Amino acid sequence: MIVRRVLNNNVVDGLDDSLQEVIVFGKGLGFNSKPGEAIDESMIEKIFRLDDAAASRHFASIVGSIPSDILSATADLVTRARQELRVKISDSLYAALADHLSFAVARAKGNGDITVPLAVEVRRFYPTEYAFAKSAVAELSVKLGTDLPADEATSIALHVINAQVGGAADSASRLMDLTHSILEIVRLHFGLAYEDDSPMYLRFVTHLRFFAQRVLLGETVQRDDAELLRILREQKPAAFDCVDKVDAFVMRSHGHAMSASEKVYIGLHIASFL
Repeated sequence: MIVRRVLNNNVVDGLDDSLQEVIVFGKGLGFNSKPGEAIDESMIEKIFRLDDAAASRHFASIVGSIPSDILSATADLVTRARQELRVKISDSLYAALADHLSFAVARAKGNGDITVPLAVEVRRFYPTEYAFAKSAVAELSVKLGTDLPADEATSIALHVINAQVGGAADSASRLMDLTHSILEIVRLHFGLAYEDDSPMYLRFVTHLRFFAQRVLLGETVQRDDAELLRILREQKPAAFDCVDKVDAFVMRSHGHAMSASEKVYIGLHIASFL
C-alpha cells in the first residue's frame, strides 16, 4: 500500500496492492509521509475502501478537516449499517455522515439547539432505520465524549435512508411526503384516528411506502384485476370512494394513473379500518 496524497497528519489517500484507491486513517500516519512511499501498516487504524469514484473524491476532499475520532466512528457506523440493515448502502454515506457528525458534535458542545424536520415521518415510515439511528446516537455519544441530543437519530436515519442504493426514490423526504399525503386523505375522508403502533396501521403504511416508491419511479403494477375491482366496489363502496380520491390526488400531483391492482390493494387496506 502506497501514499498518493497526504490529507492531514492522520489521514492519507493511498493505493492498495490491487491499485484501488483507499482512504487510510491512523494517528500520525501522514506525518512526514510522501507520495509514492509505502504506508506503515502497523500504524493503520481504519481503511475506507470506496468503490464509487465520485464518492471517493468527495470523501477525500473533506476528510482532511474531519477530526480523527469522528472518522473512526463514521467507519464503524457505516459498517454496522451495512451488517444490521441488510440493504445496499452507497459509499456516499461516509462523506455525508462524517460531515454531519462533525457539525453535530460542534453544535452539541456549544449547546446549540436544532429542530429536525420530518421526525414523526421518519419514526413512522422507517422504524428499522430509526431504531438503528437511536442506538447509533447512544454509541456515538460515548465514543465521541459528547452528549448528542436525541433528535440526532432522525438526522442519522435520513442519511442512512438517502444512501440506500435502489431505494424508494432519490429523496426520502419526497417518499415520506407522498405517503403522508395519502394517509391524510384517508384519515380526513373517514375522520380516522390512527393507532401508530397497531399491526393494521403498520401494514397499511408499509404498503403505501411501496406504492409511493412506484409512483416516484414511474412504475405501475399491472395485473388483470379489473373484475375483482368491480366486485369489491360493490361490496365496499365507502372504501373505494376514498381510493378514487387517492387516485385523483396522485394523478394531479405526480401524473400517475392507479392500476386496478393498486386500487384493489389500497382499497382492501382502507376497508380494514372501517
